[in-house]
Amino acid sequence: MKAHPPRLEWWGAQYLPAQTASDEPVVSCLSGAFHDVCNRAAKMRGMNYGADMRLLVNQGKTPTVLFGPGDIRKAHQPNEFVPINDLLKVAQTLALTVMRFCGVK
Repeated sequence: MKAHPPRLEWWGAQYLPAQTASDEPVVSCLSGAFHDVCNRAAKMRGMNYGADMRLLVNQGKTPTVLFGPGDIRKAHQPNEFVPINDLLKVAQTLALTVMRFCGVK
């Protein structure tokens, strides 16, 4: 082993980072819609987990945000769940975001 130490290559769970500028229209549409639906400001922050957002931003050159219901700490667990009220708020927020982004008054 000393003369020929093993070489290890890690192929799994390596994700490139992605970022969307806070002044992109999709960000302001989503945060405004969230505020109007939930009566509070959206928390905007970076996250340290892999997501397909990297493909849309880095390869597709499409400004993208991650947004969804529930507590991320409960995701990918045997008892994963999303409270119905959270799901409804997200659905309303996304519908309002799409309408505003597309210019519907």
